[in-house]
Amino acid sequence: MHGVHETIKQFHDNYEIVCYQQTPVRPDSIRDMEFPVYTIPYNKAAPMLMDAIKALFDWLPKDNERALFWQHMKSSDIVVNIFGICFCSNFQARSYFYFRAVRSAVSQFLVSVMAKLHRKKTVKCTCSYGPIISKNDLVAARFSARYIFDVMCAREMESSRQMKNIAQIKKQVPVFPDIANAMKPGDNSEPQLERTIGISVSHQIIKQWKSEEPYLCCLEKLINHIHCRYGCNILLIPNEVSDKLAYNDASVAKDLMQMLTGSGKVAILNTAKMTSSELKTTISQCDLLVASRYHSCVAALSAGVPTLVVGWHHKYAELLSHYGQQQWMVAHTDCTSSKLIDMFDALWNQREAVHNEIETKRQRVLDLVKKSGTLMFMK
Repeated sequence: MHGVHETIKQFHDNYEIVCYQQTPVRPDSIRDMEFPVYTIPYNKAAPMLMDAIKALFDWLPKDNERALFWQHMKSSDIVVNIFGICFCSNFQARSYFYFRAVRSAVSQFLVSVMAKLHRKKTVKCTCSYGPIISKNDLVAARFSARYIFDVMCAREMESSRQMKNIAQIKKQVPVFPDIANAMKPGDNSEPQLERTIGISVSHQIIKQWKSEEPYLCCLEKLINHIHCRYGCNILLIPNEVSDKLAYNDASVAKDLMQMLTGSGKVAILNTAKMTSSELKTTISQCDLLVASRYHSCVAALSAGVPTLVVGWHHKYAELLSHYGQQQWMVAHTDCTSSKLIDMFDALWNQREAVHNEIETKRQRVLDLVKKSGTLMFMK
């Protein structure tokens, strides 16, 4: 949302942003927001649809939260969905049924569906699409492009190809860097005295892992190597810490801590109590980041931090390519601890040159993000 805010204010002097999210609002996470954030006051489609129809005739619900939601909807000019990845068949393997596919699309983009009913401009903000393998995702992609969104943007060429060639939609899907690249770090007056390596861990990559050597074993050996050779501090960064997940990134970080035997200093960053700008500031102070989370990679690269990616999706390689860093990635299909250590050593030895190269690419990335704003945020 910070990237959306930074981009919109380049085009509009007088504007208002209202953010609705599916999860409960945590006060600690929104302290840096310059706009109100609410939880969507519906958890089922049917009541929302009934209220949407009534709102067309200015009949608002008696419930205050729902009435406010429809006041915001009716007064809006553009409704933007910012989900990061859509129609990815890696996440589900259910038998095909047309109405199941349509229901999946409507459920995922329910607010956008209501906006369409109210004749608002609907935008799918820059995101990843695919890999589209299952017919459910194929139908959901086609339905969304035809009936839900006026504008759809991708953050990778491969994602655009998935929509155009695999889903075979007629709508253009232009490609721009992720809008989160425009986010600025927060203020932090505390000086960093010691060298720190950030490691952004992921529960999602464990589900997608295809290499023989386990993900956590690779990270354990890498951290022990860093301690022995470089003596750096290690900061484990869990990105997704939702209470709805029994095993989230914080769980991964705790499991990794239990495996470590090195004498060096290792800490887990308490991201649940941080704002996103505070998190970006912390990442920007790392000497190098090893990351398996997409938005940690965005935060690091957009701040000039050399980044080594352990990734499972096409979104990682194309993000790195925006900054000329595509060589610094190990795929989930053929990762070993020795390969990871060798690549880390190479990046560490070149970190100053890599930092400078990232800096030379940053303005072009920001220019492209701004260009995406002319398509998404202009009426």
